[in-house]
Amino acid sequence: MTQPPPPPPPPGWHPDPDDPTLLRWWDGHQWTDEWQLANMPPKRNSGIAKPLLIVGGVVVVVLAVVVAVAFAVASTTGTDRHETASPSTPSVTSDPAARAEASRRAEAERIRLTDKSSYKAVTSREWQLVAKNPDAHIGELYAIYGRVAQADTATGSYQMRVYTDGQQVETYDFDINTIVRAGEASFSDVVEDDLVALWVKVTGSETYETTMGGEVTAPAVEANIIEVYGSSG
Repeated sequence: MTQPPPPPPPPGWHPDPDDPTLLRWWDGHQWTDEWQLANMPPKRNSGIAKPLLIVGGVVVVVLAVVVAVAFAVASTTGTDRHETASPSTPSVTSDPAARAEASRRAEAERIRLTDKSSYKAVTSREWQLVAKNPDAHIGELYAIYGRVAQADTATGSYQMRVYTDGQQVETYDFDINTIVRAGEASFSDVVEDDLVALWVKVTGSETYETTMGGEVTAPAVEANIIEVYGSSG
């Protein structure tokens, strides 16, 4: 039995796989409908700018000392100055219109992913071509079939290995080793040797280590609809 791929990321805000300008909440096993605008990453200081920053820091320290001394002198001479400056901290607010638009888009995407008519039916050969170069088909939606090869504590509740095909072939004719993670679908009622129909979004390829120490690269997909139609056990 091969080692499963790494588990999904922990719950938290992560870049939206469909729109990098947004953050989407990952609850540990699937994307939720909660969105927010992504902050622009700060620019890195170049090597040339670093000396300037150091000099600037020294100047700021010196000015701070001078101001402190002047303030102390003014206090001892009875000067009643209370002019203080505090840096303004901009409040982080979300644009309600942007929030509403993100929510609308999330719901539209959820409806699209849970509608079987959104998925393309493929032949065995067409699915083999997709599986041969999955990175060239990221985001594409397909209706496929498979035999569950591994769905246990090692793979977890939200991922499994499935031998897939574009058609509903004989039990042991499913031969494309595929990493399947839960999107909108739930794997709670799926076990090893189940025969399943899958409506999936291609997420690329993944490489993982086998128990023999080798490496296997397989196509990876996200299942948004799953139906068990039989068992090979």
